[in-house]
Amino acid sequence: EKYALTQLQMKILNGWPSILIDMVQKLVFGYGSLISVEDLKATAPDAFGIRPCYIQGFVRDFSVLDPVGFSETNLDIGGMAYCALDVKHSPDKTSRVNGVTFKTSEDSFKRLTERERNYSLIKTVAYDFHTNEPLGESLLFSANKNNGNFDFGSKVQMRYLQICLKGALQYGERF
Repeated sequence: EKYALTQLQMKILNGWPSILIDMVQKLVFGYGSLISVEDLKATAPDAFGIRPCYIQGFVRDFSVLDPVGFSETNLDIGGMAYCALDVKHSPDKTSRVNGVTFKTSEDSFKRLTERERNYSLIKTVAYDFHTNEPLGESLLFSANKNNGNFDFGSKVQMRYLQICLKGALQYGERF
């Protein structure tokens, strides 16, 4: 035991826990394609603690034009514009938006903010989907740009919708 403690002390002195400390600093609320574990992990492969949750006082809609389109997944339709989901404040403070919370490393968080470059980060409280218990303050990507509309005739738009719906089904029908 004394040897193991010495090894742990050496790791601490060499900065080993800084990786772990870095990974638990930010709680992120994801919605849209970030609900899909596959899509989330394409950008943030070290995302962990992924759990279904919700935020209150917000609504979601397809109103953010993504002129770049897919760049990490769905490359067969990569580079084609579509209208992504946005989450905006609602006057109805009881309105809910389902999503997931997760934590990630600083490097993955940087990749995530680049992927979500059309959005700003705001803080809000996330709640556990099953227990309604507060999970704490989370970072939420919100654009509030209203510069796009859902295009029912677009193959890319419909693929994005399918990714969102398939991702949501990972957490059950009720989600």
